[in-house]
Amino acid sequence: MTKPRPEIASTGLPPAFPNRAAWGTAKRLRAWQEAALQQYFSTVPRDFLAAATPGAGKTSFALTLAANLLSRRQIDRIIIVAPTEHLKTQWAEAAHKIGISIDPSFGTKQGRTSRDFVGIALTYAGVAMNPLGLRIRTEAFKTLVILDEVHHAGDALSW
Repeated sequence: MTKPRPEIASTGLPPAFPNRAAWGTAKRLRAWQEAALQQYFSTVPRDFLAAATPGAGKTSFALTLAANLLSRRQIDRIIIVAPTEHLKTQWAEAAHKIGISIDPSFGTKQGRTSRDFVGIALTYAGVAMNPLGLRIRTEAFKTLVILDEVHHAGDALSW
């Protein structure tokens, strides 16, 4: 007997955000994105790795997952970790397009962000500045952590 497929809400992000999607595909997820979302929601893993080529749509996948988890109240917060300042801002802008407010100027020394934000974006170097504070922040709420270009996590042994 097969499990019923969980309903996945669409975010409307192009499947390869920030790049433009092929004509006529902007509102549809790519097959791998849909399959990965189905796999995630059928297994509900603690850790999940989405490995895809550059431009394949990892950002759109991760934000679609985040939007669905938020709407189902399975998470309360989001932490996005990226290798550069530019990428963390890009993540916040992409999230904003689908109604998820991410604070890209969060500083680990302040420890807090405005209640207007559901999440924060920071660099791996930012994580290395206060790993204990971020661990406490992550464990205090049901938190989705998105590690962009996770191979950079070992650069400073930050995450």
